[in-house]
Amino acid sequence: MEQEYITSTGYKILYAVFALVLLVGSIIMLANVAKSVNGAEALLIFAVVAFAGAVAIAINLYKRKVIVSDESVSYYSIWGSKEFLKADIKGFRVAEKAIYIESVVDGYGKITIRDYASIGSYKELIQWLNEHFADLNAVDYDAERNEILQDTSLGRTEEDRDSVLKKSRQLTMYYGFGGMGLFFFTAYAHMTNPILAIVTLLYPIAGIVIMGTSKGIIRLFAKKNSAYPAIFTGLFLSSMAAVIQALLNADILSYDNLWMPAIVFAVICFAVLYYLSVKKANATLGSQIIFIILTSAILGFGSSLLMNCALDQSSPQVYAATVTDAHISHGKSTTYHIVIGQWGPHQKEENVAVPASFYYKVQVGGQVNVNLKKGLLNVPWFYLTK
Repeated sequence: MEQEYITSTGYKILYAVFALVLLVGSIIMLANVAKSVNGAEALLIFAVVAFAGAVAIAINLYKRKVIVSDESVSYYSIWGSKEFLKADIKGFRVAEKAIYIESVVDGYGKITIRDYASIGSYKELIQWLNEHFADLNAVDYDAERNEILQDTSLGRTEEDRDSVLKKSRQLTMYYGFGGMGLFFFTAYAHMTNPILAIVTLLYPIAGIVIMGTSKGIIRLFAKKNSAYPAIFTGLFLSSMAAVIQALLNADILSYDNLWMPAIVFAVICFAVLYYLSVKKANATLGSQIIFIILTSAILGFGSSLLMNCALDQSSPQVYAATVTDAHISHGKSTTYHIVIGQWGPHQKEENVAVPASFYYKVQVGGQVNVNLKKGLLNVPWFYLTK
């Protein structure tokens, strides 16, 4: 018995409309090229790319299909075709954007069905694969879970280790929600609160401590279907919150002295995260390194900037400045700005974001006080008072 799965009617219409838009766009651009308008060379390149894209979409709509039978599984698209005999198939994986069918034969690679949700009856296709082959995601999950349950450092009995695993999952879930909440709160509330600054500074550090005390169960990053809980979402978002809070808390006069402590702190974070996550990583080394570098860089910059301002105990030098303009910007959140003229060592106008309460207390032509502070890390910064 043979079954064929092709792109669903709805997606065919969607892709056809997109191809038509590209085709019409390429014709319009070619017409402008013929008129020798300014930038004709660039338009010609875009026209060729748009036309090629339209043709590729049209051909793929015609060729793309998955065929399953009692003997084999095959996939056809504009990029080529591939067929595996059923006896040679190791199993399959369902990811967010693709289905991967892997072979037991070395060098055969895998069949990759991208954008599988656009295939008509794709759930039926997944069910067929599940009935005939091993779900490799489930196989990996069971192997990882068994590895955890056999780790005697986590408890005396298997029940004790399973309990530790469940608590670790709950902890990373709560930590992730906390990091997400902290990120959105700092992004939308626009609060310059010293207590919030301290919380934002300590939250990512708490995440690293959680990893370090988890005996290898909690990872920085893990695959979606991994048995190991991961802390990346909470750690990354709280690190971003540190950057946002630092930028909202103060206006930096010069970043020259910030880069060295930021790099040093980022290197320390990298070393710690590398030791904690790569040593027992269940993902490839490359993917772990990418996430570690990304988190370390953001945490190094944000934490250094936040420490410089939130922990600065120096006495401010106060300068008078004239308000030359004021405006409100609207987007996902409302931001209030005032523009101040030259003051002290600063000889240029400065656009400063301020709280709404402060914005409505000042008038254009009036004066505000610029409080210049040295900074804990010798990165000068200032804030405004009435």
